[in-house]
Amino acid sequence: MKKKLVMIVFMAIFSISFSEIKVKIVEPLRFRDINHTEVGPNQVVAVSHVEVYTTDKEKDLGKRITFKFPDYINLTNRKKWIKVERVGMDRKQNEVILQNERELIKFYAILDRRELDKGEKIEVIEGEYVGQLPIVMGVYSLINVNTKPVEPKPEDENKPQILPIFPDEISNKNGGGGL
Repeated sequence: MKKKLVMIVFMAIFSISFSEIKVKIVEPLRFRDINHTEVGPNQVVAVSHVEVYTTDKEKDLGKRITFKFPDYINLTNRKKWIKVERVGMDRKQNEVILQNERELIKFYAILDRRELDKGEKIEVIEGEYVGQLPIVMGVYSLINVNTKPVEPKPEDENKPQILPIFPDEISNKNGGGGL
């Protein structure tokens, strides 16, 4: 009984001290008004909003958050697959530095309308196209301005590099096992 009580107290203390950076999809990636949202010749844009927020403002402000995602995605209406060629983000270099408790990030995808109609029947083309955009998020703390980067020492450059030994190059010290 005492062990359980001690564990509950420790878990309560440690759960309060942890801070998290959470991500919430505010609006999923959707192509709306295909006839009215052209950005170029036969190109349509879809927009999605993602919210990044923190549970501990003092610890997490100033952290750098990077996003990685594929260059293209596939959408389907369960009858036909289409390829969305370009996927991107509204921030440069796909990274955000948390300056507020909540940051709103805009993702976009650009679809070539010629991908929709390639001479198929209208029953195949019609429908709601759905797909997923996998996003990998990395959280990094900012580098302290007062620290200096570690530079290689010039004496390390003249040392020879030791290459790995492959199994077929190892001599057999036991002398047995040969056929």
